[in-house]
Parts: sequence; structure tokens; C-alpha cells
Amino acid sequence: MSRAVVIAVLAAVIALVGLTAVWFVFAPQPQITPAPAPAASAERRQRAEDFFGGDPDRSVRGGQEIKPRW
Repeated sequence: MSRAVVIAVLAAVIALVGLTAVWFVFAPQPQITPAPAPAASAERRQRAEDFFGGDPDRSVRGGQEIKPRW
């Protein structure tokens, strides 16, 4: 390679490293959102329990064995 090409490649690499450093130093930081209110999490937990809790009146103990369909 010629001397001019090596100097151009080194200058490009140095410029890229410099711009990357500037980007990480001056990039806008993400905004930190406040924690959700405890009442909302309790409400969410209650809704999930109601949805996934199942039917308390239905007995599932000793039921029919599940057999694969293949």
C-alpha cells in the first residue's frame, strides 16, 4: 500500500473512534420513569389471580388421565 492510503485509513479509524467517544459522552440519556403506584400493582395482581385462579368449586384431583393424541 502506498503511504497516502495508510495515512487516510488511519485518519478514518481515528475519526471513527473519536466520533464514537463523542456519541457516548453527549448522547441524550433515557428518562427514568417513576415506579408504579402500589395500588395499581395490587389491582393488577388481583385481576391476574381472578383470571388465572380457576374455578374454586371444581375438583380437579383424581381426574381423568391426559393421553397424547398421536
